[in-house]
Amino acid sequence: MTNKTMIEWVGTGSGLNPVLGNTSFLVKGLDRILLVDCGFTVPSELIKQAKLKEVTDILITHIHADHIGGLESFGFMNYFAFKKRDEERPNLYLATDSIAQALWEHSLRGGMEHAQTDENLLLNANLDTYFNVHVGNQIKIPGLPNLDFFPTLHVHKMENYGIKIGEQAWYSGDTVELPNTTARLIFQDCQFYETKSDVHVSYDKLKRELPAEVRSRTHLVHLGGGWDKKDATADGFAGFVRPGDKFEL
Repeated sequence: MTNKTMIEWVGTGSGLNPVLGNTSFLVKGLDRILLVDCGFTVPSELIKQAKLKEVTDILITHIHADHIGGLESFGFMNYFAFKKRDEERPNLYLATDSIAQALWEHSLRGGMEHAQTDENLLLNANLDTYFNVHVGNQIKIPGLPNLDFFPTLHVHKMENYGIKIGEQAWYSGDTVELPNTTARLIFQDCQFYETKSDVHVSYDKLKRELPAEVRSRTHLVHLGGGWDKKDATADGFAGFVRPGDKFEL
């Protein structure tokens, strides 16, 4: 691994695009690897690439299944297969205590609280059993750029965040909002239709309303049906991101 920080995309599809996999990426430094979001397709892809054990940190933007549906498998692999305990557990970064509570109570508790092993029956398990949990808007990981959560609009009354990665990269998360950043690398989710109840910004709106200079820095992710019918570069975007694509910071 080089001394440069790299962003490497695990998947770039929407929740209904298993071919491209759930949108997720790695931020890779010399000694630490951060996984941003962990949908239901992510652990198996990381296992295929022999990368799951290498992940030291994980960050979650919101609690839709295509962003957290693989966390149980991820936690089980680290706890039971890799025997990671105490400070060896992956760090889990969440913006607020309410997201931490919702993540456990409404998603992970059902399977993880009652996981049985030869050692014990984890009747009193919680997020801290499997992860070192950190809550707050600012994230400092040795060897990686500072990261900051910022709130975005996605689904009514759901907490949802994008991520600023140092000064050079910006990830929208799932949102109906246009990017507002001077970052060199903009990773923006989109959808390929428009309705009155959109929960993602549409490709056509981005094409219509983003200044050409911003569009040229915008790489499109969270790709659903219709993405392969568009020519993003011809429309002035930096392009569509594909699984395995790498960007140097």
